[in-house]
Amino acid sequence: MKIAIIGTGVYSTALTYHLQKVKENNICLWTENLKLAQKFQKKQKFDFLSKDIVFNDNVRLSTSLEETLKEADILFILVGSKYYENTIENIKPFYDKKIPIFVGTKGMNLEKCAFFSDITRKQLKCHSYSYFAGPTFAKDLTTEDNFAFTVAGSNKLGYVKFKTLWPSNIKFEFTSDLYGLEIMSVLKNIYAIGSGIIRGLDCSESTYYTFITDIIKEIKSIIKKCNGYEETMLSYGGIGDFLLTSHSKKSRNYTLGKMIGTKNETKEIEEYKNNTTIEGLESLSNIENFIKKMKLTNSILEKIYFIVIQGQSPLILEQKK
Repeated sequence: MKIAIIGTGVYSTALTYHLQKVKENNICLWTENLKLAQKFQKKQKFDFLSKDIVFNDNVRLSTSLEETLKEADILFILVGSKYYENTIENIKPFYDKKIPIFVGTKGMNLEKCAFFSDITRKQLKCHSYSYFAGPTFAKDLTTEDNFAFTVAGSNKLGYVKFKTLWPSNIKFEFTSDLYGLEIMSVLKNIYAIGSGIIRGLDCSESTYYTFITDIIKEIKSIIKKCNGYEETMLSYGGIGDFLLTSHSKKSRNYTLGKMIGTKNETKEIEEYKNNTTIEGLESLSNIENFIKKMKLTNSILEKIYFIVIQGQSPLILEQKK
């Protein structure tokens, strides 16, 4: 089975590490970085992932989208959110609508209030579209531990095929709630910044977990407003991913929030922003239209926006609605 993967970041290559273990899989990753492709061809590894991981012969890199997609049975799209729509346009000439698509890119253009699932299905006319998410840090995926993903699909046919691609240490669950899982994957990064801010304010444990509970309630409400299912919050890609991102010191979103809450020097915070990819920060910069459309005035989400983007005091998160 030929698997085409668009993107060669830490997350996509970490997933490839597991996909390669199934001997029937023949994997081709696309990259626009010629030097990366040449280096991989010589060494069969990505130094940014782990110098100890050497990939099998069933994994190769290509700088050609046409070659990557030629005779593909499966397509994964794993690029940064800001590149997603351009990626869809670029692969369109080489894509066969019968090829199932699996997307791991966080699922929404907040500025346009448009879901990537809708954008993709409109542009590519694909028969099967699935989005997957779970409580997984990219670096953790290079271990032999157990992992879990929630797969949301336009139909269950894609999910059935998806499960056959992976080794046995990975668990899966299916939901038809594309919108719910997509918006959850975007919001959890923003709320993780808020979690870090509250933790940085050095409040009591009781206050902190009251705040976390209020976030969960607010997320459920937003999912419902987006025509999703409230129970999606209880999935691996829901509460699992949210807790991982909003509590771990490995989380860049949480780390940024804690720096803001503890009132670190502005220069130190700006350096962290400039030198680190922080998905929640990218989402916040485009969220104003979403807040207005969803009527989220005085919400936790809006307060995080005011603090991080407009520079208001972190103490507003402790104020009652």
